Amino acid sequence: MNIRYRSAAWVGLVIVLVTAAMVFLIARPIDRPNAASADQRRAATSSNATVKAVPPPAATSKPAQTTTQKPRPSATQVSGAAGQPSKAVSSASPREAAARCVSGIPDRLVIPSLGVDAPFQTIGLDTSAPADAQGRQRLGSPSDRTKAGWYAAGPRPGSGRGSVLTNGHTYRDGSAIFKESFSSHVAVGQRIDIRQRAGGVCSYRINRVWAEVNAATDYPRIVASHHLYDFGGPERLFLTTCSGSFNSATQNYNQITIVTALPIARG
Repeated sequence: MNIRYRSAAWVGLVIVLVTAAMVFLIARPIDRPNAASADQRRAATSSNATVKAVPPPAATSKPAQTTTQKPRPSATQVSGAAGQPSKAVSSASPREAAARCVSGIPDRLVIPSLGVDAPFQTIGLDTSAPADAQGRQRLGSPSDRTKAGWYAAGPRPGSGRGSVLTNGHTYRDGSAIFKESFSSHVAVGQRIDIRQRAGGVCSYRINRVWAEVNAATDYPRIVASHHLYDFGGPERLFLTTCSGSFNSATQNYNQITIVTALPIARG
């Protein structure tokens, strides 16, 4: 009787335990690794998307500043050596740069208002003529009547100093660079251009005219009193030509016209 009772008790206990286990398994199903992995991947993807959508935090609490660059004037730049700033080049064209007046040998004499445009020839001193009161000889004359004379031993045009000594012939038949009407047409304020061999142009403005002065007496006096042959002092242009009455006996003119001109402002 006791044995049966105990066996029945054990059987009942086993049944109770089995039933409880089944109830527990039904209430909590077995986890599926693949499903869990898929859920984790979805969660990770969702997390990454959220991070990318959010901008990074600012490095400073100050508001961002917008820098506006001011426009600079355009200029042609030439790169300097290392460590040196670039330098702006003059906007002058090659032709303008070449036409600037610099010290040089004259090539042509141009007087626009008188229609004069003649090449230069170098001249010396006229040793056949009597010297002036200071013992200086007169200027010689060009051997070619169609050319202007330039005293090459004196200052050059554009040098900035002294008298640039020039002259030219006047012929009755009009075959020389100057006409007999020169003395009546030349005037203060007219421009004289000296074109140089290198391409430069030195311009002058006539500031004084001595028309038809006596070549034998007045000319030496004017030259000496006004220091017209001087090689020092500020630059000026000195120009002479025969004029006035023609002496048939000497085949020359009795008068001479003297012109001086000052440089026009040079850049």
